[in-house]
Parts: sequence; C-alpha cells; structure tokens
Amino acid sequence: MSNRYQQLKVAVLVTDGFEQAELLEPKKALEAAGATVHILSDKTDSVQGFKHVDKGESVSVDGSLDTARPEDYSAVLLPGGVVNGDAMRLLPQARNFIRAANDAEKPIASICHGGWLLISAGIAKGRTVTSWPSLQDDFKNAGSQWVDQEVVRDENFVSSRKPTDIPAFNNEFMKLLDEQQRREQGQQPDATGGEPALTEAGGEADTTTPRLSEKGSAPAAPPSHENEAFAVAHGQSPQSDG
Repeated sequence: MSNRYQQLKVAVLVTDGFEQAELLEPKKALEAAGATVHILSDKTDSVQGFKHVDKGESVSVDGSLDTARPEDYSAVLLPGGVVNGDAMRLLPQARNFIRAANDAEKPIASICHGGWLLISAGIAKGRTVTSWPSLQDDFKNAGSQWVDQEVVRDENFVSSRKPTDIPAFNNEFMKLLDEQQRREQGQQPDATGGEPALTEAGGEADTTTPRLSEKGSAPAAPPSHENEAFAVAHGQSPQSDG
C-alpha cells in the first residue's frame, strides 16, 4: 500500500442492491493508494451487493447518512446497481450530502445507476455525464448532456457506464483526487505558526487555493506510482454489466 492519499477520506453513499464490482474495485484501488474509505448508508450493519442479478458480497457499514458530515470527506463515490441507485435518490440525507459536496467542489464519482442521485439532488443540470444507458433520458430531462463513453470528466464530476469501465473510471477519479489533495494542502496553515510562506526571492508565495480543472481540460497526470494502486482494479476479471 502506498501513502499517496493518506490524508484523504472518501465517502461511499450506498444501500442494499449495489453492483458489487462498482463498489469493491474502486474501494480497493483507493485503499491501495492510502485513502480512507467509509461506507455511509441508511442501513446500520451491512449492505448487500449483487453481481448483476445474483446475490453477491455484503459490505460492513462505517457510518450513518443521518449523522455523516460532508465536510469531513474529500470526495464522494456513488456505485451503481439499479436497486441501490433508485433507493438512494429517495433519501433526503443522501441528496443533502451530495449537494453539499458539490457546493464545495469536491470530487464526485458516479458509475452506472449511481448517477440517479445527481439528478434527484438537482446538481446534474448543465453537466456532461455518462451512465448506464437507460438513465440517458433522465439526464437529458434534467438538463445534462449525456454521452456514451467509458469515462467522462466534467469539472468535479467523473462518471462511467458499467463494470467494464472501472479501470478507466478509477484512473480518472484518482487524477481528480490528486487535484483535490493539492487544493486541501493549499488550505492548510503554515506549520511554522501561520506566517505566510515565502518564495526564494523573499516575497510571499501564492497561497490561492487552486481550482479543479475546467471542463474539457486535461487533469494533471498522476504520480508515477499510480500502477501500485491500480493493480488491484486491473487484476479483476470483468463483471456482468449492471
């Protein structure tokens, strides 16, 4: 495990009926890079995953959506699964959480049916996204531009369609996390006691918080040790689409 993201916490908003690969594979890749990943749910003990229509693994819940605070997390992951996605969009606490994360320009990664929550939270308008194809009319009706691509980046949004897109999805999400980490580091007070940082020339360094890359621009390339974190995701066998 690397320490690439040892300061970052990622919230996964999920309930019963999630597509197993779309939670477990990104979670493994993030944890392999040093991130803390918390499963937040309306359920108290565990949530049930599925491999398309077949029952899969259950995952322990780390915290309640009723009490979780968006400001405690650096990013949000929204796995798919039609049952999970349809249930999550109906939860006011999930809608409030994702709105707050978006207002703070935090990375939001959705895959498959996970994007339904973006629509119900009212934050999909004007955004370019992808998803499981059956959601395209919902996104278009919400004012989004829907495209059929394995991964789409729009400012703080990353989205993908299905389990076979997961390697590209993880890759783009982690590029976005690199940017978020630089933002958070820019907001931290100087360790010497809060005095402004100085450049070598003696002037004050620019401490303006960097913004996430604009739509359509290429995000910064990830560090060279990226492969260590992605080995988990790339080594998985393809799952059924869901």
